[in-house]
Amino acid sequence: MEKYDIVLSGLGGQGVMTISQVLAAAACSEGIPVKLFEGTGITQRGGGVYGFVRLGKAFSPRIPEGRADAIISLEISEIASVINYLKPQGEIWTSSSRIHGYYSKLRPGSYPSQERLKDLIRLKTSNFYIIPAHLLAIDAGSPQAINMVITGAFLGATPILGTESITRAIEGINRPFAEQNLGAFWKGFAFVKKEKAA
Repeated sequence: MEKYDIVLSGLGGQGVMTISQVLAAAACSEGIPVKLFEGTGITQRGGGVYGFVRLGKAFSPRIPEGRADAIISLEISEIASVINYLKPQGEIWTSSSRIHGYYSKLRPGSYPSQERLKDLIRLKTSNFYIIPAHLLAIDAGSPQAINMVITGAFLGATPILGTESITRAIEGINRPFAEQNLGAFWKGFAFVKKEKAA
């Protein structure tokens, strides 16, 4: 792999950083150079959280604006804060469920409509995928594992890392919840494979 850059975003407590740890551990086990950058916000109070995962040859852990290959966002409204990093026609993966963050809880009217968000995204890319991650996580028996569902969906469509190395990484990170996280990952993976085959 020459290079693949991913921006992660979401709200504090959703497991954004767990995704970066899983991707990094899997990349390392495959001998792929990896750099991480964590730009956390008000993580304990539902504030915005973002991070960068750079796979392959990269000088800095920070992704330059307009250069990311993909955005994985656990909350659709948080895409707005990181979309400037996405390259033209890069991929965006997000969950269909909407969760109010710290500021929109205080001012619910400030939460943008889904149509407004989609209009913003369409200016940058047509490669936009909304996954029913909450429902798939519930189906997997772990409603909190939306992050692993989205990771599974992304890697099901964009096989930049092998499922063997990802499986080992999920098993090694947050061991008490490894079984639930693996179940959620495979739900997302299977969902995308089924959608592509349809």
